[in-house]
Amino acid sequence: MKRTVLAAALCSVLAAAGCGSGSGSSSDSILLGAIAGTTGAYGSTGQAVFNATKMAVAEINAKGGIDGKKVVFEGYDDGASATTSSQLFNKLLSKGAVAIVGSPDTGPTTASLADQKKIPVLGAVDDGGLTIYPDGPDKDPHAWAFSTSLNTFAWGGALADYAIKNCQKLAIVHDPSDYGKGGRAGFEQEYEKQGKKIDLISAVTENWSTGATVGLKSEIEKIRSAGIDCVDVWLTPQDQASFMQEANALGAKFTVLGNDETSADATFGDLAKTQGDGMVSALLTTDVTPSPRLAKFQADYKAKYGVASTPFAELSYDAVYILKQAIEAGKSTKPQAIRDQLNKITDFDGLTGKLTFTEKQHTTINADQLTVVKFDAKSKAWVPAA
Repeated sequence: MKRTVLAAALCSVLAAAGCGSGSGSSSDSILLGAIAGTTGAYGSTGQAVFNATKMAVAEINAKGGIDGKKVVFEGYDDGASATTSSQLFNKLLSKGAVAIVGSPDTGPTTASLADQKKIPVLGAVDDGGLTIYPDGPDKDPHAWAFSTSLNTFAWGGALADYAIKNCQKLAIVHDPSDYGKGGRAGFEQEYEKQGKKIDLISAVTENWSTGATVGLKSEIEKIRSAGIDCVDVWLTPQDQASFMQEANALGAKFTVLGNDETSADATFGDLAKTQGDGMVSALLTTDVTPSPRLAKFQADYKAKYGVASTPFAELSYDAVYILKQAIEAGKSTKPQAIRDQLNKITDFDGLTGKLTFTEKQHTTINADQLTVVKFDAKSKAWVPAA
């Protein structure tokens, strides 16, 4: 999915982002940068990241800023391109950004650059998992990347537990990026823990930059011929919908499981329609039974942007307030001081629950914070699985 980006193309990307040039951090302001794919397969996720970040920044500024300094926000569309993402990262760094939110599409790039440039990256850094822990869930995380994002290890683990209890044989079809491999790792860890075996695993390359679906007929036939009754389709919501529609057309009967993006917004349900009925995913339990505070945020978000809030909006909102706490606790906007304080965040009261970071824990979401859900096509709602 990575593509070469010419200078002219980069200019058009920046123009499309609709963000002002800004002046960077100064004695009376703090520059917060953000990188996210607001176009392409996961465009709705990138838009949610930007929307909620702007909401948090506006609230903070209305209350006097951070230590009396106004927060200046600059967000850019990376177009799901690692090349563009790295250029934008360096642009924000040169302008004096004290931290960068994102990217949900190019998290491996921003996490690696965070360590290289020694500047905190936080929020929707891909979907946690291997992006934060590149050597595996039992190894050290990236030192400068802090994910409040939905976590592929957590979703993989929760869905694996469901599959073990409800399936005879399981196949996994995943994209070959860190996102897909992180979900696979979550499944494998839980299956190994329970002494079980996954029957079939295959990788499918997708087109994230445009969201165009890929042909899945051969995968469906391979899975059906293996006598498999359950399949986790760890692909984009567009390809998940296509999988269920193709399987239905071929008369293939599976219990289909998804990933953290499946139930995050309306993309899957709108595309799959009645053929998406019964898709299994998971939601943050805080979204299944929202607190009054979260319900108010969701209402405010919908009133402001005309679309429903998503978990990616909520976790990005939390990330900005975590950054505020870190800066105020350390009384500094220097990157090392911010990083030191981020590693001390304990039971932060966020929209997405009680959030904690330590030197070894750089993701805030785990499987215990999730509720497994099914898509009810009639009501177009995700309901707790029995």
